[in-house]
Amino acid sequence: MGIEEVANIIKKISDGFEEACIQCLSDNSGIVLRAVTEQLYSGLDGDGKHLSPTYDDDPFFEEEGTWYHRAKDYKAWKYSITPPVSGTMLGLPPRPDEVPNLFINGKFYSEITATRKGDVLVVDPGNGDGPSIVAKYGDEILNMGSTAISYFNTTYMLPAIDSFFKDCGYK
Repeated sequence: MGIEEVANIIKKISDGFEEACIQCLSDNSGIVLRAVTEQLYSGLDGDGKHLSPTYDDDPFFEEEGTWYHRAKDYKAWKYSITPPVSGTMLGLPPRPDEVPNLFINGKFYSEITATRKGDVLVVDPGNGDGPSIVAKYGDEILNMGSTAISYFNTTYMLPAIDSFFKDCGYK
């Protein structure tokens, strides 16, 4: 292989690498969504921190209404509808009983989307209760954590990069 061919391969890689990576994210946006919702179900945000406030310190239980001063009952109810379990894709540990998972009937989880916008994949909470949930628990709930990123890179991104390099003529 001559220097000109090598230069052409390098140019192809340089011109298309970023697009290939964002295309991989876009093509696998369902996996990104699954990773984010699995983290939430395990009570974790994208920084790997437990969701807060917990049921034990949530001001919601100080407001007049059905759950007024009934955090313990709420935890028992949540345990019955969404018992803490290990994640099936990422293998995340079960959430502690006092940590929310933001799942009651699945509506919030089902409204989360991941859409390519230019050169980024935007994870959006939807138009229902999502924006108020994000306001309460933080933008980090929609980010992939280190376990999810590692899983995605190993399972999807690195094979996509390898394929891209081969398509550019790199051997």
